[in-house]
Amino acid sequence: MKTINLIYSLLGLVLVTSCEPAFLLKEQSRKLSDYSSVSYDLPNKLEEISGLEKIGDEFYGFNDSGGAAEIYKFTSKNPIEITQTIKLSNASNVDWEEMAMSDKHLFVGDFGNNLGMRSDLKVYYFPRKNINTSLKEQSVVVDTIEFFYPEQEDYSKQVYNHNFDLESMVYFNEKLHLFTKEWGSFKTKHYTIDLVKGKQPAWLVEDYDLKFLATGTDVIELNDKYARLGMVGYTTDGDVYMMLTDFKSSAKEWLNNPKTIIHLGEAGDVGQVEGIAFIDQDNVCYSAEAITWEDKSRKQNLTCISLK
Repeated sequence: MKTINLIYSLLGLVLVTSCEPAFLLKEQSRKLSDYSSVSYDLPNKLEEISGLEKIGDEFYGFNDSGGAAEIYKFTSKNPIEITQTIKLSNASNVDWEEMAMSDKHLFVGDFGNNLGMRSDLKVYYFPRKNINTSLKEQSVVVDTIEFFYPEQEDYSKQVYNHNFDLESMVYFNEKLHLFTKEWGSFKTKHYTIDLVKGKQPAWLVEDYDLKFLATGTDVIELNDKYARLGMVGYTTDGDVYMMLTDFKSSAKEWLNNPKTIIHLGEAGDVGQVEGIAFIDQDNVCYSAEAITWEDKSRKQNLTCISLK
């Protein structure tokens, strides 16, 4: 009798430890047409939209290198309109590439580094409570986090041929998580930095053979144990992808889990995709800069898809 009970106990242990929750993503390759989606053109002022976040019923975005040091709030219904401009009064836009947010702060990543030469990588941030939604224009004062990669020794000009470009950032578990855009390897490295002023090293957590250039990232909690990471990017041949993966919230490494890879299309058809924002675990939106690719052109746009 004891032997039988032991067998059933061991069997129950195997079943519990080997089964994952049913909602977790499985390894699969899909295409955009497999899902329901809707796409809207964005105003001309957002022609080079890069970062993307959603707060309440509206989105926040900005333009990348050379754009004004401004964040634009815009509606989520067609036709899309800009409803507020937030000026970062003590910041400049060398190459803004990504936006992230916590419950308390909004973060802007000025760390685009196509040439591999930058030694002034930084993240601006300010309290979300400082946004006065009743104003069409306002200014905010920001604090600054500066960082560097301990692994980078060569700062010479390397046009699209190095592994220290960066366009992806999320806030999670009281840290900022960075995902590199690697022109040399087509991998991505996952780094973390702390929310402290001044200059600090970015600490390497993991690397993953992504096989495309990471241009935007977002994360959403699924429950108290799991979270979902979304990443967008493209290949040098113009194929545009979204990668989704689920990970344990307590895990240090996030990328070595089953993934859903969605082929969004060709750059000439969908634009230069550089922003991503979850609405909830079943709905995600991405933004694209205007682009002319080969014999096709696509205006700047916002596309939302249902993952159900």
